Amino acid sequence: MDSDTGSPTCLRVRKLAGMSTWIMPERHEPPHNPIDERAALEDRLEFQRTTLLRKCGGLTPEQLALRSVPPSKLSLLGLVRHMSGVEAWFHSYDGQPDHEFFSNYGQGSTDGFDDIDITRAADDLASYQASVARSRAAVAGHSLDDACPGENYTLRWIYLHMIEEYARHNGHADLLRERLDGTTGE
Repeated sequence: MDSDTGSPTCLRVRKLAGMSTWIMPERHEPPHNPIDERAALEDRLEFQRTTLLRKCGGLTPEQLALRSVPPSKLSLLGLVRHMSGVEAWFHSYDGQPDHEFFSNYGQGSTDGFDDIDITRAADDLASYQASVARSRAAVAGHSLDDACPGENYTLRWIYLHMIEEYARHNGHADLLRERLDGTTGE
């Protein structure tokens, strides 16, 4: 938990010699015997969210924006931006208008991987954190059996899909981070 915000996935930006780096968040292993299905899904999703941010910890915006290998557009910053938008699966439960997390400086960008701007890395992090906070609030009090408004899938399915989405992209993040500085592991 971050002592400033109480959020388990909070990642702050720190200035070092004129260069900003993302600070490594703490991550807690989900319980092996969760109290119920909802707790198991929430705990595993939080673990995956924090894993993505840990892959970015200690890196500068320039490092976060480095692409893997051509023609791939993947970068750690792009993955964070992408997941800001993917979190919107949960947002439909709050009935609020869509929030455009990164399209404000990438007209027509739909996945977050295009038009990376290192001067906006802190904004991208804040956007990600706001998207995750909105996700948590949007589904609080909803049953896992509640259908997504206007759709035929349930909140349970969205949790499972999001865990899968994070796990896939955390694999990408692991390879990106290893390419940057040799750091491997969860």
